[in-house]
Amino acid sequence: MFTNKIKFIFFIIAAFLLINSCTKDVEVPTPDPADRISGRTVRYTVLVVSGANTTFKSTQGIDSAIVSLVMNDSIYSIATDTNGLAAFNNLAAGVAAVTIDYPNHTRANLVVDLSTPSDTGYDANNLRNASTMVALFPLSGEGTATLSGRLFADLDLTNAGLENAPVGIKVSTLIESSQLVNYVNHKGDGEILSISYENAANSTITDNNSDYSIIVPATASGLKIVIQTDDFVYDQIDVGGNPQRKIFHADADTVKVFSGITFYKDIQFN
Repeated sequence: MFTNKIKFIFFIIAAFLLINSCTKDVEVPTPDPADRISGRTVRYTVLVVSGANTTFKSTQGIDSAIVSLVMNDSIYSIATDTNGLAAFNNLAAGVAAVTIDYPNHTRANLVVDLSTPSDTGYDANNLRNASTMVALFPLSGEGTATLSGRLFADLDLTNAGLENAPVGIKVSTLIESSQLVNYVNHKGDGEILSISYENAANSTITDNNSDYSIIVPATASGLKIVIQTDDFVYDQIDVGGNPQRKIFHADADTVKVFSGITFYKDIQFN
C-alpha cells in the first residue's frame, strides 16, 4: 500500500513537470536599442505637387501621376490620388530609387533614404513612416513662361555698334540645378539624396532676324532658368576692312521667370 502511494506521488510530480514544460512562455529576444528599425517596416508616402501657378508653400497635388520605386531588385508603381499622394507599404529600410511621371511635365528622378533612424516616426502598428514632397514643372500651357530675345555680335569692326548674329544659331535653356533643393523636402525620414529632372532642357534655332523664343517651366514665385548658345565661326571684318576668321562665344546667363510672363533677354557674343 505504501509503495503504491509513493508511485502515485512520483506520477503527479512527473505530470506536473511535463505540463509546466509544455506551457512555459518562449522568451523573445529584445531588439538592439541602437537599431531603431529592427523588426519594423516602412510606409513611404510621396506627395507630388505642381510647381506651376503656386508657391511651394501653397501646393496643389497632382492627380494620377505615376510614382515608381525600385528597391532590392523589386519595382513598384502607384498612381497618385486626388491629393497627389502615393503610398508604398511594407518596404524594407534602405535606399530606394524613385521616378515620377506625369504627361506634359518634367520627369523627376530621385534617390531617397528610408533608413535614417527616427524616434518619432512610428505609428500605432509599429510601422515607421517616411515621406517626400516633390514638385513637377509643366512643359507647356499654364505654369510656363516665354523667354525671347535677339542675338548680337560685332561682325564688322568698321561699323559702330553690333550686328545681328548669323541665322540658325542654337539657343538652349534648362532649369538651374542648385535651386532644386527648394522644390523638395529634405527633412525627416525619406530624405532625398539626389534629384534630377528630365525634359527640363529646351532649345530652338534663331530665325532670319536672329530672334529666338522658347517656352520654359516657371513658377509663381520665380524659377531660375539657365540660357546658353552654341558658338559660331564668322569672318569678322577688321578695322582695315579685311575678313578675319573668329570664333564667337556667349557666356551662359541665368534669368528668373514667372508663370504666364514673357521675359526678354538679348544675348551678346564676344
